[in-house]
Amino acid sequence: MERCPNCRARCEGEDSCRRCGMDLTSLLGVEQAVDGLIARALGQLAQGAVPAAIQTLTRASALQSAPFVGQLLGFARTLEQSQASPGAPPAIHPPEGDLP
Repeated sequence: MERCPNCRARCEGEDSCRRCGMDLTSLLGVEQAVDGLIARALGQLAQGAVPAAIQTLTRASALQSAPFVGQLLGFARTLEQSQASPGAPPAIHPPEGDLP
């Protein structure tokens, strides 16, 4: 979180706003949860589990309206549609040696 949602002061990574004193712990927790869901969805996409990734990204977008989450969700939905279409090119998977 870059700014306090109450007074718009810059956040310094503290649990409360330096200017207005608003408790930011819950909001920071939501932000961390969204980051975790994004990481999980990226892993699911890398494994080819597109429906699971869509479900995870839908949960993330319900918690926080972030442009990146919306774009990633759009990508996953497009990927799912292309896999379901007859004659669609096969999903591209990285070679086994490239994965950690």
